[in-house]
Amino acid sequence: MTTSTLDPAGPASLAPSTSTRAPGRATTHTTADHLPLLALLAPLLLFAHGIVAWVDGLDTLDDTSPLGGLGGLGGLGGLAAARDQSALSVTAGALLVLSVGGFAWLTAGLCARLRHLPLATPTVLLAAFGAGATGAVWLGHLAGLLGDTIPSALSSGGAVLTGVALAIALIALTLEGRLPAGSLALAGLAGAVLLLPWGLGPLGSLLLLIALGPLTRQAEPA
Repeated sequence: MTTSTLDPAGPASLAPSTSTRAPGRATTHTTADHLPLLALLAPLLLFAHGIVAWVDGLDTLDDTSPLGGLGGLGGLGGLAAARDQSALSVTAGALLVLSVGGFAWLTAGLCARLRHLPLATPTVLLAAFGAGATGAVWLGHLAGLLGDTIPSALSSGGAVLTGVALAIALIALTLEGRLPAGSLALAGLAGAVLLLPWGLGPLGSLLLLIALGPLTRQAEPA
């Protein structure tokens, strides 16, 4: 009687092969890094808004208001003061809404890069609220729900809130050593130019574009 000898490697060879493939790092980003594009596109949209608003004559500043410069910058103040809704005025408001939305999205991306300062959630909420308020005021005026005269604080408040959120994100990144101090200083100068009551929105947006230049070349951190 023959006895069959079992090969010790037999069960292992008969067992279904299971690949022990390490999950590794996902090469496909579920959330693509849009920061370089946003850092370029948002200031350009703000520049285009300033040019269109200037061409349409909407950058009339209310010197009696302490926020008069913001009314001209935001475009919504000038848009609200316009008696007729021309194509240029609608375009100026749309460009502003798109620009503020781009800055809010940029702020969210910058906050995602923060490692130590717990400012991401409140800063993103502030930026989103500012962008939503900007869009709501513009749409409300186009729909006739708002009057022809809107206080500057209401018309430009959303854009200012988003700007404040962006400033917080830039300051936090600078403190963490992830953004050059020179870029932060130039961004502050751009903000000051945008707030001046002289209709210098295009100049301020170009300064902001230069200030955000490092973000257009900075790779997504590991």
